[in-house]
Amino acid sequence: MKCVQRWTLHPNLGLCLLVFIALSHIQYSVACPKDCFCPQHSNNVYCSRKRLPAIPMGIPFNTVELNLNENEFENQVLSRRNFTNLNNLENLYLSNCGIKTITLDTFKELKKLKWLDISKNNIEFIADFTFRGLDLEHLFMNDNPGIQLSNKAFDGLSSRGLYMHRCDLVNLSKEVLRPLDGTLLALWLDENKFEQFPFVWLQQFNLSHLRLGNNPFHCNCELTWLYKYYTGNPSVFSGGVVPSCSSPVLNRGKMFTQLKPEDFRCELPTFKNVDAVFEVDLAKLSCTASGDPTPSVFWVRPDGTTETFYPPTEDDVRDNEGIMYVTDLHLKDSSVFKCVASNPAGNVTFTLNVAWPPEKPTSTGAAAQHPSPATVLPISDDSRPRGEDSYGWTANKAEKKLGVMADHNSVEGYFTIVDIVGAVVGTFLLTLLVCVVVFHFYYKRRERLKYEEAQVRNDKKRSPNNLYNYMAEPDENCLKMINHSNDTSIPS
Repeated sequence: MKCVQRWTLHPNLGLCLLVFIALSHIQYSVACPKDCFCPQHSNNVYCSRKRLPAIPMGIPFNTVELNLNENEFENQVLSRRNFTNLNNLENLYLSNCGIKTITLDTFKELKKLKWLDISKNNIEFIADFTFRGLDLEHLFMNDNPGIQLSNKAFDGLSSRGLYMHRCDLVNLSKEVLRPLDGTLLALWLDENKFEQFPFVWLQQFNLSHLRLGNNPFHCNCELTWLYKYYTGNPSVFSGGVVPSCSSPVLNRGKMFTQLKPEDFRCELPTFKNVDAVFEVDLAKLSCTASGDPTPSVFWVRPDGTTETFYPPTEDDVRDNEGIMYVTDLHLKDSSVFKCVASNPAGNVTFTLNVAWPPEKPTSTGAAAQHPSPATVLPISDDSRPRGEDSYGWTANKAEKKLGVMADHNSVEGYFTIVDIVGAVVGTFLLTLLVCVVVFHFYYKRRERLKYEEAQVRNDKKRSPNNLYNYMAEPDENCLKMINHSNDTSIPS
């Protein structure tokens, strides 16, 4: 009896199993999102180039590979809710989807993810902890021009490969990649804007593959290490474009294979300008130096303390200026200040001997109100200027820069060469005009006197004993002789 009961239960159980398998098959078939392709027995979902406006709903929870490449999403923000319940996902492709922003912990639930591709998007910024919790084999971020990385963008991430081609990267801080120390093996940075590549990269990472082709490297002595690393480890750079130089001029357009170690040179700093400006209560000392690479500038005070001015952050700037203000008027009569310029090629020093003016006298006279300015004399210059005016020395010419003296109620004028030439020309023209006016009046008066004298002579009565008769007509200007013996018109 018991055996019969057991035999009757088996067919029902078998029927239930068949129904469950059929329903599971139907459920999986229906779960494939619209416009996507889901091959049977593969757990893969392909939705590439389907013009999808967003990540589709209904992706099977057991999907291992999801391909969404080349769909221009209307929502340009990628968030955690886009991948809810996709805990089995291993490969995720999101290339060329119009993504601009990735929110915090977007991929937090994808614990099994090994391959993440977010290339060819418009990602502007990678915030802190964006990829935390991921253990990747490859992270592709290529073709995101202008992308910015926070210092903790890769915190909590481990990845064996990082690929950032054509991202317009100018530099990549060691702090950004520090979390990948110990796991990163492949680093591809082709076609960016690197001019330098820090030596710390060689120390920090044990890379098995490195690509740096088509970067505008500035091949000076700071890049010698990379050249030696390239020539000593050709397998690390295999398969990629050979690094090349964009500057300086002698190395421009040359690949590393065409260069020698001595071609990577730095230029010793030179001083372009040293300037000193003095007031009664303040002195301004400025020093400009140039070199390759851009030097650091140090002002050394008489007591040995220094003030440091680091090079500008702009890559195309080769000059650095250090400006120091001095307000201590209780220094010795003669104080020595030094400007030091330093870069990997060496140091150069420019020394100034500053003779300060005496203390303000107690007299209230005019001389006390206008003390003489300090004098500055260059003692020595270890950089050996190559030209007569290499430094543009303008010290001890405070009158060209300062208009207000100790007495703030009086302003001392100062003149340029144009003012002096104008004053000379004006004086000459004024003198010439005065001379013309004086000579004009002189000749007018002289003519008038001549005319009056002629009139007086004409009015005088003629005397009988006169031998001559003066003619008063102005148009004759001559004398007529009168002969008494021959002229009968004159009565005797």
